[in-house]
Amino acid sequence: MKNKLTTKLILYFSLTLLLFSLVIGVAFSILFSRQTVTIHTEEMTRRATVIADALNEYFTEQNDSATEDSSSMHGMMGSNSSMRMGMKYSSLLKVMDQLAMDDIWIVDEDANTITVGHDMHNKEYNQLPNNAQDVIKKVYTGKTTTSDAFSHFIGEPTVTVGAPIKNNNGNVIAVVLLHSAIASVHKEESQGYLLLFISIMLAWIIGLILSILLSKKFINPINKMSRFTEELVVENYQKSLDIETHDEIGQLGEKLTILKDRLTEAKFQRENREQAQKNFLSTISHELRTPVTVIRGSLESLNDGLIDQPEKIAQYHRQLLAEAIVLERLINDLLELSRLENPEFTITMESVSINDILSDSFRSLRLKTSEKKQHLHLENALEHPIIVNGDYGRIRQLFVILIENALKFSPNQAIITVQTILETDKLIISIHNIGSYISEKEQKEIFQRFHQVRSKEHIDGTGLGLAIAKEIADRHHFSLTVSSDKLLGTTFYVGIPI
Repeated sequence: MKNKLTTKLILYFSLTLLLFSLVIGVAFSILFSRQTVTIHTEEMTRRATVIADALNEYFTEQNDSATEDSSSMHGMMGSNSSMRMGMKYSSLLKVMDQLAMDDIWIVDEDANTITVGHDMHNKEYNQLPNNAQDVIKKVYTGKTTTSDAFSHFIGEPTVTVGAPIKNNNGNVIAVVLLHSAIASVHKEESQGYLLLFISIMLAWIIGLILSILLSKKFINPINKMSRFTEELVVENYQKSLDIETHDEIGQLGEKLTILKDRLTEAKFQRENREQAQKNFLSTISHELRTPVTVIRGSLESLNDGLIDQPEKIAQYHRQLLAEAIVLERLINDLLELSRLENPEFTITMESVSINDILSDSFRSLRLKTSEKKQHLHLENALEHPIIVNGDYGRIRQLFVILIENALKFSPNQAIITVQTILETDKLIISIHNIGSYISEKEQKEIFQRFHQVRSKEHIDGTGLGLAIAKEIADRHHFSLTVSSDKLLGTTFYVGIPI
């Protein structure tokens, strides 16, 4: 996949550069061809103008000589002058022929051919094409004119420049027509096209090399993320992702790092939960086996008649009842936690008074406090009823679990303090007991499901009470937290929105 993506990027870059080069080449060819014809036409116009100026001087001298010959009394001198003029005209034609570098015609106003130069065409120029009259008329107005009207007559595309030949008075007496085939112009373009082709090929090769380098640079962070995700798939969360780009790829790398952190936390919680489940099953198995074993042994003794004293029989009955109560409590806690963990289980929500719930919780635990001569103390009693929306029995169960837990882990004659703190938007109720300490590690795990706090002094209980309390708090959108200090003791906080 990596090589395929690199190949695609190189291919796309190369094709884009090639297409761009073709477009540039075609555009350059069209513009270069037009510009070459334009420059050649301008050069032809310059040469035609030079030739016309030279012929202006010739015809002016010829007219002056003709005037002198008509007034001369010596015919021999006139004959010699005419001979010199003919020789001069012949030399001038040779010079013009070399200067023109193309076909040259000299015609009069009626399109009659006076002179033909360069001799490049096999056409007879005794008669010009019909549309030549339009060019000649424009030139006879004194303007230098360009045209392609002679292309069909000559048999190939040509450019024709017409320049006027004027006398001393400024009147046009003849026209210089300079012709050049377009094919000869295009021959000059071939070298330019060759240079263009070489430049395009060099640019394409350089672009190909750059596309390979840029593609590898672009693919490198993607390859890093690919290797990183492969490690995530096998749950190897030790490696880090180092991408220094500040673009969308960099943002994706940051999100993958966040995903790795969350997966690491999820793996840690899963492993802890699995271990907690194992510990829970071990504890529950022991808790269930103990009362069942005691009940079975007592019943077998009674059933076999091994116990016949009335006092012993009554003692066995009391023991059977106590074990049955423990077993019932354990089963009820399991069922309670199972129901609360079920998202489909609904609780009754109605307006209830926190004051009444606290008073009811205190009354239900009076007998419990007398066992160890402990005391419950309520600080900052609420002066006005605080009404919240919730399930009266479940909220009462929450506080009973917390207070009972504080009584359980407090020494004899200890004072358990319940304090209410009324803030603007919530009511905080704290349950504090001294003589117990919960480590920071235990504080993070104490509300987890299937977790049980280990204690040498207190080994009774299933460890489900705080998990049930947490579920009740979450169902009512209460906050439930704990803090603990070796000297000050442990405090549970319940935050109730009001």
